[in-house]
Amino acid sequence: MPVKAVGAPVVPAAKASQPGSSEPVADSAPDRIAAVPPPRAKPEGVKGPADDDNEGDDGELFAQADDQADQRDYWKGVHFDVTNFDEVLDYVDVRYIDPKPDKQMAWVEAANFALLSLEPGEELLPEPFFKTRAGLPAEEGRLDGRGEAFTCKGQTISGVILHHLPTDEYLKAKRPVRKKGRLSDEEVKALRDRSKARTQAYHDTWHAVTFDRPQFECVMHYVGGRIKQIHTEARAAKEAAKPAQRLAEVGKSGKAEAPDKPAAPAPSAPADLTAKPETAKSDAAKEPEKPKPLPDMNRAWEAAASGFLYALDPHSAIIPRKAWDDSTDKTQDSSFEGIGAVLTQRDDQTIVENPMEGRPAWRSGIRAGDVIQKVDGTDVSGMALNKVVKMIRGPRATAVKLTITRENDPEPKDYSITRESIEIKNVDGKLVGDYIGIAHVKMTGFIPNSTKDLRSMIDRLAKQAPDGKVKGLVLDLRNNSGGLLNKAIEIGDAFLPSGRVVSVRSRGRDEEMHEASSSALDYTFPVVVLVNDGSASASEIVASALQDNGRALVIGQRTFGKASVQTLYEPALHYDYYIKLTVARYYAPSGYTLQVIGVQPDIEVAPHHDGKMPVGFREENLNNHLVPLQGRNPSPWQAILPELAKCVTETGLADKVAKRDPKPQIQPDYQLLKAADYLTCLAQRPKPTAK
Repeated sequence: MPVKAVGAPVVPAAKASQPGSSEPVADSAPDRIAAVPPPRAKPEGVKGPADDDNEGDDGELFAQADDQADQRDYWKGVHFDVTNFDEVLDYVDVRYIDPKPDKQMAWVEAANFALLSLEPGEELLPEPFFKTRAGLPAEEGRLDGRGEAFTCKGQTISGVILHHLPTDEYLKAKRPVRKKGRLSDEEVKALRDRSKARTQAYHDTWHAVTFDRPQFECVMHYVGGRIKQIHTEARAAKEAAKPAQRLAEVGKSGKAEAPDKPAAPAPSAPADLTAKPETAKSDAAKEPEKPKPLPDMNRAWEAAASGFLYALDPHSAIIPRKAWDDSTDKTQDSSFEGIGAVLTQRDDQTIVENPMEGRPAWRSGIRAGDVIQKVDGTDVSGMALNKVVKMIRGPRATAVKLTITRENDPEPKDYSITRESIEIKNVDGKLVGDYIGIAHVKMTGFIPNSTKDLRSMIDRLAKQAPDGKVKGLVLDLRNNSGGLLNKAIEIGDAFLPSGRVVSVRSRGRDEEMHEASSSALDYTFPVVVLVNDGSASASEIVASALQDNGRALVIGQRTFGKASVQTLYEPALHYDYYIKLTVARYYAPSGYTLQVIGVQPDIEVAPHHDGKMPVGFREENLNNHLVPLQGRNPSPWQAILPELAKCVTETGLADKVAKRDPKPQIQPDYQLLKAADYLTCLAQRPKPTAK
């Protein structure tokens, strides 16, 4: 069966005799394009990798339209039925990392995802869970819908309640008013703990109920009946509305309609159409709401497959081919037309995190910390960030007007900014100002050209350095969510004279050990790797390889903690979606797996000079993640860290630069400056020896 390396651009895959015959690859942190949301929506304040409330969102550069409607559009026209569903299960049986996963919960979530595809949604809950938690303030109305025994094909499934979900409007009204501003770390942790406890109770009560393939098939039979009922009701409602629609059209034209056959008694016109024509005109002028698509069995089976995989782990999924294409394209060199700024949101306000030097926003005088009040005269307060970004972007050479307020200047000011083509590179770099010969190379993903592009960038920066040499490199892997395993190995190999880069352990296979080749050694200058909670998978492979071998100091925040490998399979039946399965774990050179625990920096540095370390979002915050196997091993850098810290305190520039201008146009990258400080000191001292 065809297989494909996860993270690579989508091209026709090589044919293979069985699932999984391609090389293992390191996938990125969970994306948001898989299919459908989990059946129990996370409480407000419990954020995902791309929307952590303490980090802010990347705006104009990296905004993603992540609403469910956009996700659903990817599946439009993709055929998926019970045969496709069973093929997904065949892949799980043959290739999934765990030969004995918790299939009971997989069947439960397959059933619940299918029920949630109905409109309005429904779900199955264990009876003790429903009766114990319904009405609790912590539920915020989520279990206030009607609950009843679940009967299918004349039989009642014992111990299970069919819960009809409350409407969104009802839940919004029940949700307590939250304070303005971002949640504190303690509040975020409390919400996560509460959500984790709820999930544990949900699993525990389900495990006391019998639920397997027969019960799941019963649910799908019920779903099929409900879909027929929903379509019948929709047709009836459409027919019932036709006379009123004809009457409204006659009222607009002012002409009488001459029926060619005796008309049935016309329904009485709505009062506001006859007594208040001005109101009717006003209402007609409003843009009608786009009707939601009716559910269908194609969608139900697709949702069931998504639910089954969701219960296994957060990185296994079915993904539409078009969605994967779009996702991987974002890691390639690309461009967009806009003003060149990174935006974030706080307190319902859209804020300029930083203008990009030399780009239109920067040239127009936009500064870090500016609050965008209006875009082309439209108030954007409280508007979703991705919608603000869409308003700001537009055709090249056209203008957009931003109304800005600035600290200590309460009067709004208008800026007319002409859009340009903004180029985004997967590998980009520069020499760090205020430091001699210190290069900064930023990588956003591990893709086919990453190694070549990294070498080219280092060579280019060496030519720009005063003496034609790079004296130290900051390899910036912050918010790099991963990609191709072989590219991570190549990049690690480029810096290592010897030693292990990574080892991979798959189900039913011998351990694969990837060693550095001395012939591949290119660079001997000192290296610092910058990481944060957005550094995942392949990024963690490189960071741990260079750290464990004593080749690079790791600085920043603890990484995401995803130490699993996925393979992307092309189904034999259809080629417009992929089956992404977790097939292996990877291990750092010193023998521990980074699963959940991540790479611990040798030097923890907060993103900003204020020293506040954000709580972040990591693997442990995801439901159904693979468990950690053991603790991390000590870093070989520990012995000389006090000496390095003393040197940085005495000679470092980061704190001085951060204090140089309290209100800079571009906020200095404090973590980068700290990394440059440590590199400068590192160049004067011998590197440690890996144990």
